[in-house]
Amino acid sequence: MKKNIFVSCSVNHHIEHWILKNNLILLRVNTITTSGKPQPLKYNKKHRLLYTGETGNNKIVTYKKKLNNQFKKIHEIKVFNTPNYISLNKNKTILFCASYHGNGFSVCILNASGLIYNTASVIENLKGCHSIRMHYASSLLFASALKEDKIYIYNLKNHKNKKITVILKNVINTADNSGPRHITFHPLRPYLYSINEFNGTIDVWFINDKSISLQFIQSISLIPKSSTLPSWSADIHVHPKGNYLYACDRANSIISLFSISNSQGTLLKTCTYQTLLQPRSFNISSDGNILVITGELSNSIKIYNINHNNGFLSEITTQSTGINPLWVLVE
Repeated sequence: MKKNIFVSCSVNHHIEHWILKNNLILLRVNTITTSGKPQPLKYNKKHRLLYTGETGNNKIVTYKKKLNNQFKKIHEIKVFNTPNYISLNKNKTILFCASYHGNGFSVCILNASGLIYNTASVIENLKGCHSIRMHYASSLLFASALKEDKIYIYNLKNHKNKKITVILKNVINTADNSGPRHITFHPLRPYLYSINEFNGTIDVWFINDKSISLQFIQSISLIPKSSTLPSWSADIHVHPKGNYLYACDRANSIISLFSISNSQGTLLKTCTYQTLLQPRSFNISSDGNILVITGELSNSIKIYNINHNNGFLSEITTQSTGINPLWVLVE
């Protein structure tokens, strides 16, 4: 099945739309010009919408997928500060946007068509808020505060007047000077995985929805012992089947593969791959067949095939992109 791949190229002020065909030929089908510097991308499959966070002008722009596989801009809205991460709730009625430089996040209500109706709430004073995601099974909202070494946990209360109250339920401390950046969840079990930018580790947590807390299980490095470079870790994703986890580090230009224990959610590092120069973002297709990673300094993307039996990566192709590709999305 062909894959749509979107790449934000901030310096060029554009989003590249590529298609990986069934014969594994990669074609660029469109370039979407943006007014600001595009960064985070999120696709709403239910409404065929692509949300893009733009810095410089600090707004979220929405594009609609047309029948000819082209994307047309249909909406935009200002946000309180630089958008660095976008996610959705399970029913695609709420959009969350984290702002690292704004030290907080915004909660936006989506209308019946998936467009942002209004900003229901802005939560501030989370220093270095780099990501925000809702755990669908527990309905808990998790936000990372990189500069505080903390993960915040919230509940949402919906009101009939289209207002949302964001209720702080707990604050979890990570290791000193770890810098929790991005978080991800196990697709089948109550585990949260956070990647730490400063010390190059991944923390494994059990999500206790009864006490609304995270219980620490493990911390494991994604950096090879032979490395002499400092850690500058970036992105993290779990394979859709829940058997493997991948994490990248920009300073070392690597992506590491871990196997996940079915019983405890713990990680075992299987191997580490040298990849594109300064990999800032990567994404895995929903069928778990391919992984696409960006090289922020190499100005390129690399596409890997994922072996479902062991999680190993094998290169399919590498393609040049615009300057400074900061985000990649596979649909």
